[in-house]
Amino acid sequence: MTTDSPPFDSLDTFQPPKFGQSDVVHIGFVLIPQFSFFALACCSEPLRVANRLADKKLFEFTFMSEDGSPVEASNGISFDVHYSMADCPSEYQTVVVVSGFNPLEGCGDTLFSELRRLSANGVSLGCVDTGAHILARAGLLQGQKAIVHWEASSGFQESYPSGQVVPERFMIEENQVSAAGGLSSLDMMLNIIRAAHGQKLATAVAEQLTYTHVQSADDAQRMSLRGRLSTTNRRLIQAVKVMEQHLTAPLSIKQIAEQCETSVRELERLFKNEVGTPPKRYYRRLRLDKARQLLRQTDMTVLEIAISCGFQSAAYFSSAYRQDFGISPSRDRGQSPS
Repeated sequence: MTTDSPPFDSLDTFQPPKFGQSDVVHIGFVLIPQFSFFALACCSEPLRVANRLADKKLFEFTFMSEDGSPVEASNGISFDVHYSMADCPSEYQTVVVVSGFNPLEGCGDTLFSELRRLSANGVSLGCVDTGAHILARAGLLQGQKAIVHWEASSGFQESYPSGQVVPERFMIEENQVSAAGGLSSLDMMLNIIRAAHGQKLATAVAEQLTYTHVQSADDAQRMSLRGRLSTTNRRLIQAVKVMEQHLTAPLSIKQIAEQCETSVRELERLFKNEVGTPPKRYYRRLRLDKARQLLRQTDMTVLEIAISCGFQSAAYFSSAYRQDFGISPSRDRGQSPS
Protein backbone atom coordinates (compact mmCIF):
# COMPACT_ATOMS: atom_id res chain seq x y z
CA MET A 1 0.00 0.00 0.00
CA THR A 2 1.35 3.42 -0.94
CA THR A 3 0.70 6.82 0.57
CA ASP A 4 0.88 10.30 -0.91
CA SER A 5 3.48 11.47 1.59
CA PRO A 6 5.82 10.07 4.23
CA PRO A 7 4.38 9.83 7.76
CA PHE A 8 5.37 12.44 10.31
CA ASP A 9 4.80 12.74 14.04
CA SER A 10 1.37 14.00 15.03
CA LEU A 11 1.03 17.78 15.12
CA ASP A 12 -0.88 17.36 18.37
CA THR A 13 2.20 16.10 20.21
CA PHE A 14 5.04 17.65 18.22
CA GLN A 15 6.84 20.56 19.89
CA PRO A 16 9.40 22.51 17.82
CA PRO A 17 12.71 23.53 19.39
CA LYS A 18 13.62 27.09 20.29
CA PHE A 19 15.01 28.69 17.15
CA GLY A 20 15.18 32.34 18.19
CA GLN A 21 13.37 35.34 16.72
CA SER A 22 14.88 35.35 13.24
CA ASP A 23 12.81 34.39 10.19
CA VAL A 24 15.80 32.27 9.17
CA VAL A 25 16.36 29.23 11.39
CA HIS A 26 19.99 29.17 12.56
CA ILE A 27 21.42 25.80 13.62
CA GLY A 28 25.03 25.25 14.62
CA PHE A 29 26.78 21.88 14.64
CA VAL A 30 29.66 21.25 17.06
CA LEU A 31 31.94 18.59 15.60
CA ILE A 32 33.72 16.30 18.04
CA PRO A 33 36.89 14.44 16.96
CA GLN A 34 35.96 11.16 15.21
CA PHE A 35 32.37 12.34 14.72
CA SER A 36 30.02 10.37 12.47
CA PHE A 37 30.24 11.91 8.99
CA PHE A 38 27.05 10.12 7.98
CA ALA A 39 25.10 11.53 10.93
CA LEU A 40 26.32 15.04 10.09
CA ALA A 41 25.24 14.65 6.45
CA CYS A 42 21.81 13.45 7.60
CA CYS A 43 21.53 16.61 9.73
CA SER A 44 22.82 19.21 7.29
CA GLU A 45 21.80 17.99 3.82
CA PRO A 46 18.02 18.22 4.46
CA LEU A 47 18.48 21.88 5.39
CA ARG A 48 20.40 22.58 2.19
CA VAL A 49 17.74 20.82 0.11
CA ALA A 50 14.97 22.73 1.89
CA ASN A 51 16.62 26.03 0.96
CA ARG A 52 16.96 24.94 -2.67
CA LEU A 53 13.36 23.77 -2.97
CA ALA A 54 12.04 26.94 -1.34
CA ASP A 55 14.34 29.05 -3.54
CA LYS A 56 15.30 31.12 -0.52
CA LYS A 57 17.29 30.76 2.65
CA LEU A 58 15.01 29.25 5.26
CA PHE A 59 17.84 27.66 7.24
CA GLU A 60 21.34 28.88 8.02
CA PHE A 61 23.68 26.25 9.39
CA THR A 62 27.27 26.38 10.40
CA PHE A 63 29.99 24.05 11.67
CA MET A 64 32.22 24.71 14.63
CA SER A 65 34.81 22.96 16.77
CA GLU A 66 36.22 23.46 20.22
CA ASP A 67 39.01 25.80 19.00
CA GLY A 68 38.11 26.46 15.36
CA SER A 69 40.56 23.90 14.00
CA PRO A 70 39.55 21.27 11.41
CA VAL A 71 38.09 18.08 12.87
CA GLU A 72 38.77 14.58 11.63
CA ALA A 73 35.66 12.43 11.14
CA SER A 74 35.51 8.72 11.90
CA ASN A 75 36.06 7.97 8.21
CA GLY A 76 39.38 9.85 8.25
CA ILE A 77 38.18 12.96 6.38
CA SER A 78 39.43 16.25 7.83
CA PHE A 79 36.48 18.64 8.01
CA ASP A 80 36.94 22.42 8.04
CA VAL A 81 34.73 24.44 10.35
CA HIS A 82 33.57 28.06 10.27
CA TYR A 83 34.03 29.03 13.91
CA SER A 84 35.42 28.11 17.26
CA MET A 85 32.67 27.70 19.83
CA ALA A 86 33.66 30.95 21.49
CA ASP A 87 33.29 32.85 18.20
CA CYS A 88 29.97 31.42 17.06
CA PRO A 89 27.52 34.27 16.24
CA SER A 90 24.67 34.85 18.67
CA GLU A 91 22.06 34.15 15.96
CA TYR A 92 22.65 30.46 16.44
CA GLN A 93 20.20 29.69 19.23
CA THR A 94 20.14 25.94 18.54
CA VAL A 95 23.48 24.13 18.75
CA VAL A 96 23.80 20.39 18.17
CA VAL A 97 26.78 18.29 19.30
CA VAL A 98 27.73 15.63 16.73
CA SER A 99 30.04 12.86 17.92
CA GLY A 100 30.88 9.22 17.24
CA PHE A 101 32.04 5.96 18.79
CA ASN A 102 34.45 7.41 21.39
CA PRO A 103 32.70 10.69 22.20
CA LEU A 104 34.97 11.92 25.01
CA GLU A 105 38.27 11.14 23.32
CA GLY A 106 39.96 14.35 22.19
CA CYS A 107 37.58 16.66 24.08
CA GLY A 108 39.24 19.43 26.09
CA ASP A 109 38.04 21.45 29.05
CA THR A 110 37.25 24.37 26.74
CA LEU A 111 34.54 22.35 25.04
CA PHE A 112 32.68 21.69 28.28
CA SER A 113 33.02 25.24 29.55
CA GLU A 114 31.76 26.63 26.22
CA LEU A 115 28.75 24.31 26.31
CA ARG A 116 27.96 25.52 29.83
CA ARG A 117 28.32 29.14 28.66
CA LEU A 118 25.93 28.57 25.74
CA SER A 119 23.41 26.92 28.03
CA ALA A 120 23.62 29.79 30.53
CA ASN A 121 22.97 32.20 27.64
CA GLY A 122 19.74 30.42 26.74
CA VAL A 123 20.97 28.46 23.73
CA SER A 124 19.11 25.20 23.08
CA LEU A 125 21.68 22.41 23.15
CA GLY A 126 21.09 19.19 21.27
CA CYS A 127 23.07 16.09 20.43
CA VAL A 128 23.39 13.38 17.81
CA ASP A 129 24.68 9.79 18.06
CA THR A 130 26.72 9.75 21.32
CA GLY A 131 26.65 13.51 21.92
CA ALA A 132 24.62 13.01 25.09
CA HIS A 133 27.82 11.73 26.73
CA ILE A 134 29.39 15.15 26.15
CA LEU A 135 26.41 17.16 27.40
CA ALA A 136 26.26 14.91 30.47
CA ARG A 137 29.99 15.32 31.15
CA ALA A 138 29.43 19.08 31.00
CA GLY A 139 26.74 18.69 33.68
CA LEU A 140 23.90 19.70 31.36
CA LEU A 141 21.70 16.58 31.43
CA GLN A 142 21.19 16.00 35.13
CA GLY A 143 17.79 14.44 35.67
CA GLN A 144 16.87 14.92 32.00
CA LYS A 145 15.96 12.49 29.25
CA ALA A 146 18.76 11.48 26.94
CA ILE A 147 18.78 9.81 23.55
CA VAL A 148 21.92 7.85 22.75
CA HIS A 149 22.84 5.44 19.96
CA TRP A 150 21.77 1.99 21.16
CA GLU A 151 25.37 0.74 21.17
CA ALA A 152 26.37 3.46 23.63
CA SER A 153 23.29 3.42 25.85
CA SER A 154 24.66 0.92 28.41
CA GLY A 155 27.85 2.94 28.83
CA PHE A 156 25.90 6.15 29.21
CA GLN A 157 23.61 4.74 31.89
CA GLU A 158 26.56 3.32 33.83
CA SER A 159 28.47 6.62 33.66
CA TYR A 160 25.53 8.95 34.32
CA PRO A 161 22.94 7.11 36.45
CA SER A 162 20.99 10.32 37.08
CA GLY A 163 20.24 10.62 33.36
CA GLN A 164 17.25 8.85 31.86
CA VAL A 165 18.09 7.01 28.63
CA VAL A 166 15.01 6.70 26.43
CA PRO A 167 14.90 4.30 23.46
CA GLU A 168 13.35 6.73 20.97
CA ARG A 169 14.99 7.47 17.61
CA PHE A 170 14.92 11.22 18.19
CA MET A 171 13.46 13.86 20.48
CA ILE A 172 12.36 17.39 19.68
CA GLU A 173 11.36 19.55 22.60
CA GLU A 174 11.36 23.26 23.34
CA ASN A 175 14.84 23.24 24.81
CA GLN A 176 16.50 20.27 23.12
CA VAL A 177 16.79 18.34 19.87
CA SER A 178 18.55 14.99 19.85
CA ALA A 179 18.81 11.88 17.72
CA ALA A 180 20.37 8.44 18.01
CA GLY A 181 22.50 8.99 14.92
CA GLY A 182 22.42 7.54 11.42
CA LEU A 183 19.07 7.84 9.68
CA SER A 184 17.33 8.90 12.89
CA SER A 185 19.17 12.22 12.39
CA LEU A 186 17.43 12.56 9.04
CA ASP A 187 14.06 11.80 10.64
CA MET A 188 14.71 14.51 13.21
CA MET A 189 15.67 17.14 10.66
CA LEU A 190 12.67 16.41 8.43
CA ASN A 191 10.41 16.91 11.44
CA ILE A 192 12.20 20.18 12.24
CA ILE A 193 11.63 21.33 8.65
CA ARG A 194 7.99 20.41 8.94
CA ALA A 195 7.64 22.26 12.24
CA ALA A 196 9.20 25.41 10.82
CA HIS A 197 7.75 25.41 7.29
CA GLY A 198 5.03 22.79 6.96
CA GLN A 199 4.61 19.19 5.91
CA LYS A 200 4.55 19.94 2.18
CA LEU A 201 8.14 21.15 2.21
CA ALA A 202 9.29 18.37 4.54
CA THR A 203 7.73 15.76 2.26
CA ALA A 204 9.37 17.35 -0.80
CA VAL A 205 12.77 17.23 0.93
CA ALA A 206 12.26 13.56 1.85
CA GLU A 207 11.39 12.75 -1.75
CA GLN A 208 14.46 14.59 -3.06
CA LEU A 209 16.54 12.36 -0.78
CA THR A 210 14.61 9.29 -2.06
CA TYR A 211 13.55 8.68 1.53
CA THR A 212 10.15 7.05 1.33
CA HIS A 213 9.38 6.36 4.97
CA VAL A 214 10.05 9.01 7.61
CA GLN A 215 10.08 7.19 10.91
CA SER A 216 8.52 8.58 14.05
CA ALA A 217 10.31 9.39 17.28
CA ASP A 218 9.09 6.26 19.04
CA ASP A 219 10.07 3.81 16.31
CA ALA A 220 12.79 1.41 17.42
CA GLN A 221 16.46 2.27 16.93
CA ARG A 222 17.37 -1.34 16.19
CA MET A 223 15.96 -3.94 13.84
CA SER A 224 13.53 -6.36 15.41
CA LEU A 225 14.96 -9.63 16.72
CA ARG A 226 13.12 -11.34 13.90
CA GLY A 227 15.07 -9.23 11.42
CA ARG A 228 18.41 -9.53 13.20
CA LEU A 229 18.15 -13.29 13.55
CA SER A 230 16.55 -13.79 10.11
CA THR A 231 14.03 -16.18 11.60
CA THR A 232 10.35 -16.45 12.36
CA ASN A 233 10.81 -19.09 15.04
CA ARG A 234 8.92 -17.81 18.06
CA ARG A 235 10.88 -19.79 20.64
CA LEU A 236 14.29 -18.74 19.31
CA ILE A 237 13.25 -15.08 19.26
CA GLN A 238 11.92 -15.37 22.81
CA ALA A 239 15.12 -17.07 24.00
CA VAL A 240 17.34 -14.29 22.67
CA LYS A 241 14.98 -11.68 24.14
CA VAL A 242 15.29 -13.33 27.56
CA MET A 243 19.08 -13.43 27.21
CA GLU A 244 19.26 -9.72 26.35
CA GLN A 245 17.13 -8.92 29.39
CA HIS A 246 19.44 -10.86 31.74
CA LEU A 247 23.01 -9.86 30.91
CA THR A 248 24.04 -8.74 34.40
CA ALA A 249 22.61 -11.76 36.24
CA PRO A 250 22.71 -14.56 33.65
CA LEU A 251 20.14 -17.33 33.72
CA SER A 252 20.93 -20.97 33.09
CA ILE A 253 20.02 -22.42 29.70
CA LYS A 254 17.47 -24.57 31.53
CA GLN A 255 15.80 -21.45 32.98
CA ILE A 256 15.74 -19.82 29.55
CA ALA A 257 14.21 -22.95 28.01
CA GLU A 258 11.52 -22.99 30.70
CA GLN A 259 10.61 -19.35 29.98
CA CYS A 260 10.31 -20.28 26.30
CA GLU A 261 8.16 -23.32 27.11
CA THR A 262 10.57 -25.74 25.50
CA SER A 263 13.29 -28.20 26.49
CA VAL A 264 17.03 -27.59 26.73
CA ARG A 265 17.58 -30.13 23.97
CA GLU A 266 15.12 -28.38 21.66
CA LEU A 267 16.65 -24.99 22.41
CA GLU A 268 20.10 -26.29 21.59
CA ARG A 269 18.79 -27.71 18.32
CA LEU A 270 17.17 -24.39 17.43
CA PHE A 271 20.36 -22.40 18.06
CA LYS A 272 22.50 -24.88 16.12
CA ASN A 273 20.19 -24.85 13.10
CA GLU A 274 19.25 -21.15 13.09
CA VAL A 275 22.35 -19.27 14.32
CA GLY A 276 25.07 -21.90 14.09
CA THR A 277 26.24 -21.77 17.71
CA PRO A 278 25.10 -23.35 21.00
CA PRO A 279 22.85 -21.16 23.20
CA LYS A 280 25.44 -21.01 26.00
CA ARG A 281 28.10 -19.65 23.61
CA TYR A 282 25.64 -17.23 22.01
CA TYR A 283 24.61 -15.95 25.45
CA ARG A 284 28.23 -15.44 26.49
CA ARG A 285 28.92 -13.47 23.32
CA LEU A 286 26.02 -11.13 24.07
CA ARG A 287 27.55 -10.41 27.48
CA LEU A 288 31.00 -9.93 25.98
CA ASP A 289 29.65 -7.51 23.38
CA LYS A 290 28.11 -5.44 26.16
CA ALA A 291 31.40 -5.60 28.07
CA ARG A 292 33.28 -4.29 25.04
CA GLN A 293 30.92 -1.34 24.79
CA LEU A 294 31.40 -0.50 28.47
CA LEU A 295 35.15 -0.96 28.18
CA ARG A 296 35.44 1.53 25.36
CA GLN A 297 32.84 4.04 26.48
CA THR A 298 33.18 4.26 30.28
CA ASP A 299 35.81 4.64 32.97
CA MET A 300 34.66 1.48 34.76
CA THR A 301 37.41 -0.91 35.87
CA VAL A 302 37.78 -4.31 34.23
CA LEU A 303 36.44 -5.95 37.38
CA GLU A 304 33.41 -3.65 37.48
CA ILE A 305 32.67 -4.40 33.84
CA ALA A 306 33.08 -8.14 34.41
CA ILE A 307 30.56 -8.08 37.27
CA SER A 308 28.17 -5.84 35.32
CA CYS A 309 28.15 -8.37 32.48
CA GLY A 310 27.63 -11.43 34.63
CA PHE A 311 31.18 -12.79 34.95
CA GLN A 312 32.14 -14.01 38.41
CA SER A 313 35.82 -13.07 38.20
CA ALA A 314 38.05 -10.71 36.25
CA ALA A 315 40.32 -13.64 35.33
CA TYR A 316 37.52 -15.65 33.72
CA PHE A 317 36.20 -12.53 32.01
CA SER A 318 39.63 -11.70 30.57
CA SER A 319 40.09 -15.24 29.33
CA ALA A 320 36.69 -15.28 27.60
CA TYR A 321 37.28 -11.81 26.18
CA ARG A 322 40.64 -12.81 24.70
CA GLN A 323 39.15 -15.99 23.27
CA ASP A 324 36.37 -14.14 21.42
CA PHE A 325 38.11 -10.89 20.44
CA GLY A 326 41.75 -11.96 20.24
CA ILE A 327 42.88 -9.22 22.59
CA SER A 328 42.84 -8.66 26.35
CA PRO A 329 40.34 -6.20 27.84
CA SER A 330 43.09 -3.89 29.08
CA ARG A 331 44.68 -3.64 25.62
CA ASP A 332 41.34 -3.23 23.89
CA ARG A 333 40.37 -0.29 26.09
CA GLY A 334 40.23 2.95 24.13
CA GLN A 335 40.59 1.33 20.73
CA SER A 336 38.07 2.23 18.03
CA PRO A 337 36.52 -0.36 15.75
CA SER A 338 38.21 -0.79 12.38
